[in-house]
Amino acid sequence: MSKRNQLIVPAILIIAAIAVLPGCGAEVSGQADSTAVPIHVIKLGQPASAGLSGKVIPDQDIKIVSKVAGKVASVNVQEGSKVKQGDVLIQLETGDLNQQVKQAESSLLAAQAKLVDTKAGARSQEIQGLQSAVSAAQGAYQQATAAMEQAKAGLELATSTYNRLRNSYDSNSGVTQEDLDKGTLDYEKAKASSEQAQGAQKAAEAQLQGAEAKLQLAKIGPTDNTISALQADVDRLNAGLELANSGLNNATITAPIDGLIVKKSISIGELAQPGVQVLSLVNMDQVQVELSVSDSQITQVKAGMKVDVAIQNLPNQTFKGEIFFVSPVANANSNTFPVKVKVDNKDGLLFAGMVAEVKLNAAQESRLEIPKSAIIKKDQKEYLFTADDNTAHLVEVKTEEKNQDWLYVLPNNKLKANEQIVVNPTDKIAEGTKVKAE
Repeated sequence: MSKRNQLIVPAILIIAAIAVLPGCGAEVSGQADSTAVPIHVIKLGQPASAGLSGKVIPDQDIKIVSKVAGKVASVNVQEGSKVKQGDVLIQLETGDLNQQVKQAESSLLAAQAKLVDTKAGARSQEIQGLQSAVSAAQGAYQQATAAMEQAKAGLELATSTYNRLRNSYDSNSGVTQEDLDKGTLDYEKAKASSEQAQGAQKAAEAQLQGAEAKLQLAKIGPTDNTISALQADVDRLNAGLELANSGLNNATITAPIDGLIVKKSISIGELAQPGVQVLSLVNMDQVQVELSVSDSQITQVKAGMKVDVAIQNLPNQTFKGEIFFVSPVANANSNTFPVKVKVDNKDGLLFAGMVAEVKLNAAQESRLEIPKSAIIKKDQKEYLFTADDNTAHLVEVKTEEKNQDWLYVLPNNKLKANEQIVVNPTDKIAEGTKVKAE
């Protein structure tokens, strides 16, 4: 018998049905009296190495999503398409994204040019222009100063004339009112001219100081704070350009791995949303088998162990595998531990969802199997009846789930291979009850 059949066929339990058809009945042993309780029994077979059941899953199962929102311009794959890493799968429209990139590039170039010019300082032509402005301001200041001095002298003369006329008028020395009024008017004019000349001189002085300050700053160059501010602006605009380019690149959705498209969720003209799945991509060149291993077996399972894998739908074939993950944490709703096995699938014979049975090549545990109908539960314990010499004996056992109809029995020195156990025991059976097989 092949290894495959050793895994699939429940060799763990060679059930010998003792139940006898009418006319062909046989008792367990000896002659049963008329008060013996009729029973159905089965004979336990020799224990064999237990296998671990699991399910095949892809080694890589990637849900492809769009990183940006956009209208789908083209879809280059269909369900079943084989793709290589980097292949373009979906292309979104990029008109607005291209404009955003150009705008970001223009802003960055302008800021970089300003920073470069500022660092370089003023050119010789600019220095000469500023020096000319200073010379012009100096000439204007000198003219304003001369005009102020002239106006000041005129005011002093007008003041002296007015005082003389006023004194003569007050002493009745022949100065008329008309002469005094004329002197007063000349004085007011001279005073106004002097004040105006002083204002013009101060304005010319301020212009001269401003021109000299600009010339001085141009010669010294920009301050560190000015350079830092311009550099920060360049960095900000460069980050904006990178973001715009990222958005443009993300409009092209490519294959992250070699694999097979198994699901397509979007078509041309539809709107892709960020984070929403558009394709499903799997790589089945290597697959995994997910197992749930009981707490009584988990210590015997180690990462790196070589195993044989059999598939129910592929009889007479055995695949080589290796355990690569043994979880130290049990499942939340059971006392089983997740274990994963890697299996080569270059030939493509294994499909996700296939039921697999994994047989360890070492550290395997031998166990008997019994039908669930033989178990009696009482006070949170499990029991079954054996039939020995037409007498029922109650035996406490501990079991583990195998499937919906069968259980594994943990090692028990009171229960051995080839013993007869009662299936579907009734309330009429107790320890020491006389029984007969039917």
